[in-house]
Amino acid sequence: MVTSVQDDVTYLFAGCGNNLIYQFDLESGSLVNKFNGHTDYIHCVHMRENSQQCVSASEDGSVRVWDTRVPGEAVQVINPYKHDTCARPGLGKWLGCVATDDSDWLVCGGGPSLSLWHLRSLMPTTVFDTPNSCLHSVQFHEDTIISGGSSAAITHWFIGGSKKAEVEMHSTSIHSICINKQLEDTKVLSSAGTGPYIDVCTNFGYKAFSLEL
Repeated sequence: MVTSVQDDVTYLFAGCGNNLIYQFDLESGSLVNKFNGHTDYIHCVHMRENSQQCVSASEDGSVRVWDTRVPGEAVQVINPYKHDTCARPGLGKWLGCVATDDSDWLVCGGGPSLSLWHLRSLMPTTVFDTPNSCLHSVQFHEDTIISGGSSAAITHWFIGGSKKAEVEMHSTSIHSICINKQLEDTKVLSSAGTGPYIDVCTNFGYKAFSLEL
């Protein structure tokens, strides 16, 4: 799920197990739109910055870009499992995470390798070396990409594909990465996954402390 403010109205976008994305007006609770095109359940929903486009990643192996002003078919579709550089048939075609930056770049991963795509050409430009990890969460942060998946670490990548840092976490598998972007001088990264811990990084290069639930 993700929220978005458009024309002073706050909307909730929820990707569901029935292959649909629902758009709700949070103030009234009313259903505004639903977006149909995926053929399997949806793992991740993301809003593009400074845009009214919603991006989704699904078990069906596709990333779909939706214009939230116009209900109907997706305006763009990416299938990483159909590209030899991204595909990992032994791990499946499902996509667990997707994110975009404030321009024309998209990153996604799951069964296929973590990969960077240009939204105008719809081609992968960088494939990241994640041989032992299926991806569940990814974020753009400044000049890096931060990812987590089926290993006990969060990885920081340069856009060109080289690894900047790897930070060990409590969880043996990372399901969620969140970055507090509200205050420029006090940014905090937190992660959660298997196990009762939320790991917190005040300096993104190391784990500062853990909260046990």
